[in-house]
Amino acid sequence: MTPKPKSFARLAFIALVTALQLAAPVAGVHAAKFDENLKAPEAATKKELKAAIREYFKVYARVNAKSPAGIVRDKAAHAKWYDTQWLLQRAIDKKRDLSDLTEFGLTPKGDGSYSYSVDVANFPQWAPLQIAMWRLREPVLFEAYAADLKARGFRDQDIDVIRVYAQKHSPDRAAAPDKLTLSEGFANSAMKRLAKKQGFAVPQMLDYLYQNSRIQSEAYRAWSEGLLDSLDAQRQRILESFMAEQIHESSAAIGPDDIEGATIQMHSDIASGEYSRMLEEEKAEMQATEVPQ
Repeated sequence: MTPKPKSFARLAFIALVTALQLAAPVAGVHAAKFDENLKAPEAATKKELKAAIREYFKVYARVNAKSPAGIVRDKAAHAKWYDTQWLLQRAIDKKRDLSDLTEFGLTPKGDGSYSYSVDVANFPQWAPLQIAMWRLREPVLFEAYAADLKARGFRDQDIDVIRVYAQKHSPDRAAAPDKLTLSEGFANSAMKRLAKKQGFAVPQMLDYLYQNSRIQSEAYRAWSEGLLDSLDAQRQRILESFMAEQIHESSAAIGPDDIEGATIQMHSDIASGEYSRMLEEEKAEMQATEVPQ
């Protein structure tokens, strides 16, 4: 996936979520300045990746033992999911031989693309509940779900609660201030490197993407948790069950991302001043549209 130049200031690099193509603040990550010492996890070896996936699957089973929303309500477990899919994506980007990951629901497509089919139906660990819940942000999809939710026990006022919540709360808007601060810090760091002739390469790009997308990922988790908490206990259970079914009916695939291409474009945008211009444009837009959460 090669992001378009215009998208860099807003980039939410959650590769598995994008690949799944399911319609969906880091709360607790405050003052999100770019941290040059916070390095993105490197691509794991096959052995390391298997160990990481097994550990995450154990965490998923523990927090979801009583409810499919367990991982939505546990920030640490959600962060474990994020880091695990990051490691998987990086290994795929490196075109590592991952052909024996079928025990985790990952099967190579065998078409030379280094892409994998993801058995979400039997391995929902790859698509935690919040991914399906993000669909509720889309008015058309939500209206399509409304009748089924009513058939399961939702009342008109419960439907209205979700509709109003989705209208008033935006995870993208909630994450925007921290992401903008992070992006400005990253741009300053990159310009200093260029001024010192130190260069700007894939490792620096990955560090930024990792920090940026952690903020976005947590924003969506927090949004999903807030939506659940806006309902009473009975309606929460209904919604959790219903959205879990939507995950089981989904199909998914994941393939390599063009990090090198994105790095080249980012280098060009920073060196030319285009990146700073886009950040200023985004800041002005954010200030103009700012509304209470």
